[in-house]
Amino acid sequence: MSYKQTYSANIPYSGTISYTYPASKNGGSSSVSYHGEVPLNVTINVNTNPFDSSVDNCNKIIDRLTGSVVAMNAAQSVAIRQTAKEVSKSLIDGFFGVINTELSQQLQALDSAIKASLGLIQEQSRAVSIQKNVMEIDYNRISSRYLALFADLDNECYKRIYALDKQSFYLSEKAQKQLLIDQGANATALSLLGILEESSSKIFLLVSRLNRKVKEVLKTLHKYITQEHRLNYLVNSLLFNESAPGNTPIYVPIICAEADAVDSSVINHGTTYRETFMPVYLGEEQKKAITGKIGAICLNNSIWRLLEAGEKETLNKEFNALTEQYFETKTSETEQRVYKAMLSLWQNSNQLSLGGSSS
Repeated sequence: MSYKQTYSANIPYSGTISYTYPASKNGGSSSVSYHGEVPLNVTINVNTNPFDSSVDNCNKIIDRLTGSVVAMNAAQSVAIRQTAKEVSKSLIDGFFGVINTELSQQLQALDSAIKASLGLIQEQSRAVSIQKNVMEIDYNRISSRYLALFADLDNECYKRIYALDKQSFYLSEKAQKQLLIDQGANATALSLLGILEESSSKIFLLVSRLNRKVKEVLKTLHKYITQEHRLNYLVNSLLFNESAPGNTPIYVPIICAEADAVDSSVINHGTTYRETFMPVYLGEEQKKAITGKIGAICLNNSIWRLLEAGEKETLNKEFNALTEQYFETKTSETEQRVYKAMLSLWQNSNQLSLGGSSS
């Protein structure tokens, strides 16, 4: 916009003038001093039309560039979200597929290993049993030949020796039975019972160990198989089987922000821009519906009112507490200047709240 500027000043002047006068009686000369101020007014006209035209053109170019950047950001955000959803779905499906395949392979491997081990143990047991039977038959057949022969010789020899010295053998048998044979028989019986009990204890321990290992394997398999059932049970335990008489309203916190600055990441409305913040758990359709309603409410200035003294005091206490907590460890000059600027803006601003909904 062209403009003009006027400057005013007073210029002082002074001096001395000498003069002579003719003689009326006596002639002579003298001098007189003078001084004063002359007013001066200067007007300067500045033509800014070319500069204003260039500024307007620059603003138009910036507005078009802002619209292009906003459209590009919106398209890029949609593409990034879609790509992120597809990548996440692929990763999740692939992860669960790999885990499912790995568990199936482990179950099949464990089942095959158990069946193979059991089959091998059964085959070895049958082979040992067959070999034991063969050896027992051979031993009995060979020993039966000589046992009868030696038994007959022993009986004949015993009868002859016993007949020769019958009294001596009688005394010897009686003494041996009382002093040696009874004690030895008792000791032998105790030793045999101890050996049998030790052998049976080892067998019981081995069987108990095998039983415990098999139970652990079955317990591990049961955990893998019933994992989904247990998760479903836990989820169901957190739910309540209650019927609702109708639709229940759900209140969601929404923040609508407005600023007097140019930011290419939001939509400009003249010299200001507005941005809405919503919880991340809302869906895209819900966010669009809420954005339309919130925008109409924020643009309607007639339903906004100044905060009451109590509400403003509560907000002021909370704001001071948060800022002091954040800046208590910030000691640099820049951070302290930011802190003071924030307090000044907050204290010099007028906080508004919704007075009611407009239909």
